[in-house]
Amino acid sequence: MSHAYRKGSRNRISMWNWLGTLALMLIPGVNIIALFLFLFLGKAQPKRSFALAGLLLIAILAILTLLAFIFFPAQLLKFAEDLRPSAESLVSPSPTPFF
Repeated sequence: MSHAYRKGSRNRISMWNWLGTLALMLIPGVNIIALFLFLFLGKAQPKRSFALAGLLLIAILAILTLLAFIFFPAQLLKFAEDLRPSAESLVSPSPTPFF
């Protein structure tokens, strides 16, 4: 093996490593901590780039959410009320046949 190949293989990340990383990103709260750890303590450049992109995406979505709450509070309140179950829906209705 040449020296250039060995040097380039150091930054390679296996498929299992990426699969574990994506599974870790599914856990709320842990994902943000993991992204900061990958960004500051990661040795592989692709993992650091992934962490930076993930943190930027979270920041952009947080800003858009904040702006939505500032500019559209009435619409968001109505939407939340529409999602909340009413008292009538909490009472179990009589069973309806499936056919």
